[in-house]
Amino acid sequence: MEGQPVYKLAIIGGGPAGVGILVRAARLGYLERLLTLGVVLIHGGVVATLGRGNLGDYVINSNTFAKSLLGSVLDDKSDLDPPESVRGTFLEGLAAHPSALRLAQVGQASVNLHELGKFLEAIGYLARLEILKYPLSSSCLVDTMATKVERLSNGVCQVTTVHNGVEAHIWADKVVLAMGGSQELPPEMELSHRAKAWTSDAVLREPGRRALAMALASAKEKKVCIVGGSHSAFSVAWLLLHKTQAKTKGEVPIAFGSKDITVLHRGPIRCFYNSKKEAEADGVVVDKTDKSGSINTFTGLREDAKALYCAVASGHETRVRLYHVKRTPSGAALQKQACDAAAAIVWCCGYGTNMIPIIADGVAKSFAPGAIKVDLGARVLCDDGASTGLPWLLGIGVGFALRAAVDEMKTETRADGVTVYHRRGATLVLAAVFGPEIYGKDCATFEEMVDKCEKRRKEDKEKESKIPMPSSAPPKRFVQACREVVLALASSPPVVVADGEHSPSVSLSVGLVRPVQSVVRSDPKLAIVPRKTSRVQMESPGKLRARNQEEVKGLRRSSFELRHTSQGPRIDLQAKSCGKPVLAGAAKHAIQGIRTGVL
Repeated sequence: MEGQPVYKLAIIGGGPAGVGILVRAARLGYLERLLTLGVVLIHGGVVATLGRGNLGDYVINSNTFAKSLLGSVLDDKSDLDPPESVRGTFLEGLAAHPSALRLAQVGQASVNLHELGKFLEAIGYLARLEILKYPLSSSCLVDTMATKVERLSNGVCQVTTVHNGVEAHIWADKVVLAMGGSQELPPEMELSHRAKAWTSDAVLREPGRRALAMALASAKEKKVCIVGGSHSAFSVAWLLLHKTQAKTKGEVPIAFGSKDITVLHRGPIRCFYNSKKEAEADGVVVDKTDKSGSINTFTGLREDAKALYCAVASGHETRVRLYHVKRTPSGAALQKQACDAAAAIVWCCGYGTNMIPIIADGVAKSFAPGAIKVDLGARVLCDDGASTGLPWLLGIGVGFALRAAVDEMKTETRADGVTVYHRRGATLVLAAVFGPEIYGKDCATFEEMVDKCEKRRKEDKEKESKIPMPSSAPPKRFVQACREVVLALASSPPVVVADGEHSPSVSLSVGLVRPVQSVVRSDPKLAIVPRKTSRVQMESPGKLRARNQEEVKGLRRSSFELRHTSQGPRIDLQAKSCGKPVLAGAAKHAIQGIRTGVL
């Protein structure tokens, strides 16, 4: 390796997690330093997939609002420590990209992952251009597979790569594994079940969805058994109910009957809630919340999956049924019975890591099966019982069990999601390069940084609550009093008023006009005197609606005018509208009565 460049950091994987390191470095103002030190990004896919990986292939919606996904990349947060900004970075012009405009348009709602994939593609494209500005220190390789990582005796990591069948070596001080994850059917699954089984990862993509739909179309009974209670399990159930209509020629729409879809889950099903109040409104008993006041932040169902579960649990969605399968002989028998009866089985039990051989000092490292664990610094843990991972090997993304310190139940839990990769995972990688300065002042860990920011947020919220109301704004007590008066009028008996010298008497309440027998108020100073052109006979609906709207145009007031005219002798019936909703019927006279004291 003599004479060969040694990069500061080698990132294997160009999906959301890998490119997220560059996004985070840009937002914190460290990207120039990082690319000057030397970064090599190794992406196994084509250049068009750089930034999104496989995420854009899924045909379901995100479990996070589009606005949150957009803001995690583009929002300036100068009030944080360390401050975050996109000014002067490759991200600055991204807000004008069509994909970003689309996410902004969706706003406070989930977005199809295909749309999100376009936004991540744009990030990947711009990130690659930024890397190419540093040809002497950094590089970006696409269509290149990393096949092995070996830690040499001199402390440098040697990464073996293959491009177009040609093997090469790259050297770096530290290596980040961000190659994603994959699902496999369990080896112990019966052959009869395996023949009709799919993984959720396959079904949630268009080719797999189409294959499953064709299999169900040819089946006599459209019964599906979903094994697992995670977000992917309910995403599969949602897809079956909403996306099994014929999309191409030759497809047959699938109509599911009652209890045709069975979900088998071992653990309790949890839903995410923003607050304890929100959870209790759903009838959920909450003992503890996380630091921000949320419930089941990382483990709870969200958006479409959550809505479907709530509909099933409440009995509104009868096509899906839930079974809590325990690890007992009776539980195993129940699972076998459900799988035997199903025309299709969808396995939704998590992802394993897309791993390559890792060698240190000539010895291959071993890792636990499934998703490989990392410590709180994102350092990869070997299967040797050590509590601290390898300092030169980090893992982020769906293939690694990146942990939140503790969840609200005081147990370690896995943290996943694009925003998690872009913020938490990327910050831990940058800390491995630059040290604790990446966390801001007086912080040595990511958890301390989060606590500091959360404390500041609460303090700012308390300060805002103590800001006095401007004198021009109506007091809350006044607004509440007005509401109470209107409600009282709505339920009070009609009030008799005079309608001119030769007109019949009229009974008045809010929105009600009807004839009565006598006049009980004769004092002209107290009586409400409608126009002499008032009519009690029936009018056509169109004329009545036009007349009512015309009469109340002058009565809608700002709260300031209402406060000051309520004590005056009479009001100006020609006052201009302040834009409030149009009132119906004789509301004009009722409001006039409130202000003049007659009612």
